[in-house]
Amino acid sequence: MLRILALLGLMMTSACATITTGTSQPITVTSEPAQAVCQMQRGGEVVGAVSATPATVTVSRSSRDISLRCERPGYQPGVTTVAANFQAMTLGNLLIGGLVGIAVDAASGAIGEYPGNVHVTLPPSQPASGDSPLAARRREITTQADDRIAAVRASCTDRPTRGGAASSCDMAVNAINMEREAQLRLLQEPPGAMPRA
Repeated sequence: MLRILALLGLMMTSACATITTGTSQPITVTSEPAQAVCQMQRGGEVVGAVSATPATVTVSRSSRDISLRCERPGYQPGVTTVAANFQAMTLGNLLIGGLVGIAVDAASGAIGEYPGNVHVTLPPSQPASGDSPLAARRREITTQADDRIAAVRASCTDRPTRGGAASSCDMAVNAINMEREAQLRLLQEPPGAMPRA
């Protein structure tokens, strides 16, 4: 009986990394530009998906790397590898529970750990045939402004104020729109022209 209790106690204390860190973890995915659709695959199976970056997705821990692919219209796909690192807590298992502790972590996936943040860059697609550099620059300015506005609105916590006063989020969006209009206006003006009031 004592031997059984001792074995149970050993198994309870052996899964140190499994108990303290769990078998899953969050990964925050960001991209340049934002608003990309991403998919995570491990061993040919989908383990996570993002409908629009930036976003956080929870994946199961594993000792195998994850392949991350992000796409957005007008840009080439961005691909990167999310490497699985050795969980340092597993060393404690070796000291406390020996091979039993290592086996528990290996079976549960807690032996591996992924970075908490992953960034992907999507290169812009080549301008369409006959598309002038000026038109491509206009599109780039518009897209960048749209991305910034989407990010502001996604993180907006302001509530409408009394009396119809603009919130700080509204003011930030207006500032981005004004900056976009100013940049587009500069593209239309000939070199050396005086700025319009």
